[in-house]
Amino acid sequence: MSSSIPFERYDEEFLSLTEQVTSKLRPLDPQTSSSLPPTSHADLKMAHALLLQLDDLLKQMGLEARSCDDASTKRDLLGKVRVCKARLGNLREDYEAAKGFVDRMDLGLGKNGVGE
Repeated sequence: MSSSIPFERYDEEFLSLTEQVTSKLRPLDPQTSSSLPPTSHADLKMAHALLLQLDDLLKQMGLEARSCDDASTKRDLLGKVRVCKARLGNLREDYEAAKGFVDRMDLGLGKNGVGE
């Protein structure tokens, strides 16, 4: 069961990275923000870099899960990887929404895509 120890660390790192991405994207949520914070471009850049780190982490997690010898443990670990992939997909959607919001605001189109 030595595979569970690295996976605990992966879980902790995944949680930490997702929290960081969320904190960078929260001020750029078009549903709750009406203007851009002065750090919006830096926040987007950092969120993108964190998403790339999450991609790499998921690759490592998948490799670790697939190399597990115990079938039951392997199934559990692959299930965790699937959950993490789904969460990463949601974060990517949030990133794209924030990026679109920043782009529209930069063009003076307002948060709904029309001049305000």
